[in-house]
Amino acid sequence: MNVRSLSTIFRDAFRRNRAPAFVLQSFAALLLALYFLVPMVRPVFDILSAAKLQYGYLFSGVAGMIFGGLIPWAVIGYRKRIPEGQVFRQFLFYILFFSGQSMIVDALYRQQAIWFGEAVDPKTLLLKVLVDQLPFNLLWSTPVSLFFFTWKDNQFSLADTLRDLRISGGRRYISIQLGAWMIWVPAVAMIYSLPLPLQIPFFNLVLCFFTLVLTFVTRETH
Repeated sequence: MNVRSLSTIFRDAFRRNRAPAFVLQSFAALLLALYFLVPMVRPVFDILSAAKLQYGYLFSGVAGMIFGGLIPWAVIGYRKRIPEGQVFRQFLFYILFFSGQSMIVDALYRQQAIWFGEAVDPKTLLLKVLVDQLPFNLLWSTPVSLFFFTWKDNQFSLADTLRDLRISGGRRYISIQLGAWMIWVPAVAMIYSLPLPLQIPFFNLVLCFFTLVLTFVTRETH
């Protein structure tokens, strides 16, 4: 892959993600402002926090299932972006994938609280964002998402998935990662500004909103 190809990937990633990035970060900022500045909505956040403390990873799994999986699957199906005969299989894919990912992200947030503490000073936030967006994204989130969504888009054929990844996997990995950084770096900084029990609820709300934004602003599934 030459410099010209990389430049094209950077330009395309910026063009494709600038609108979703702005909308997503605005939504995350709105949630943050509601939490810190609007006392009348605090009881809602207190309920979410208490539920997360009581049910732990079960809460994370169910939240991911609903907000990362069920709601986006329903909207994508409503917009007729699921191939005929794949509705139920994609339903299982979405709820299982995002339930698992939500629990893994929960484990990341907990571990980072152990490593760096729960303060919200600039140094602590920077360290958490770096761990989140560098090793976690580069080595886990992006490659895992690339593989499983390519598998889904190939109607769950492993042979076709491996063929697609051999042909364009490297280019797509770079494009996805650039888009993820552009969209999620400010969002996760805001998420880490919240108390630990609220980080997973906020993550799933932002994830759901992000998925819906992409569903409505793109004409085809990427």
